[in-house]
Order: sequence, then structure tokens, then C-alpha cells
Amino acid sequence: MTVGVPIDLPQSQAKSLDQDKEPLTVSVNDKGQIFLQNAEIGVNDLIAKLKAVAEARGGSEARVYVRGDKRVDYGTMMKVMGQLSSAGFHKVALVTEFEQGSKAQ
Repeated sequence: MTVGVPIDLPQSQAKSLDQDKEPLTVSVNDKGQIFLQNAEIGVNDLIAKLKAVAEARGGSEARVYVRGDKRVDYGTMMKVMGQLSSAGFHKVALVTEFEQGSKAQ
């Protein structure tokens, strides 16, 4: 999955999810800046704008991919995740890079 916001993702051995269209993506860079797709957005504006975009893609049932730089503050990531959950977005997937040398199970 490629999005224009440069993020140094943590690695994982988890399998990738299948996707059939461009996902809704929320990114948090190493400075704590939040992006919806490729546009920077304030944390207080995130949910209103995400709901507007998601409405055209199935409402709160749309899958949201969250990309967080591995250096981002854990509290910042939990704030973003908490807002998504409180707003009714329950199909949320955390994006990682596949760990090189790992075997998926």
C-alpha cells in the first residue's frame, strides 16, 4: 500500500489485508502531524472530514487504514485510534511493513 505521506512504518509478521479500492488512510508522521489521505488535518477536524469522505464509501462501515511512524508518540496514536472508535469506525487496520526474513503463517 502506498500513500504520499512519508512514514517509517514499524515491521510485523502479519499478513496483508485484501483490498479492492483505494483505502481511507489516516497517517501520523514522526512529528505527530495527522493526515487524511495526503492532506494534513488537525486532530479536532479529523472525524468530521473522515465521515464526509467515508459517507461516499459506505459510511462508518468503510475500512480505515491507520499508518503511524514507528517514532510517533504512543499517546498520539491512541488519541487518533480512540477518536476513530468513538466515531463508529470499527473496521480499523494498523499498517506495518512486512518484516524482512519473516515467514507468514
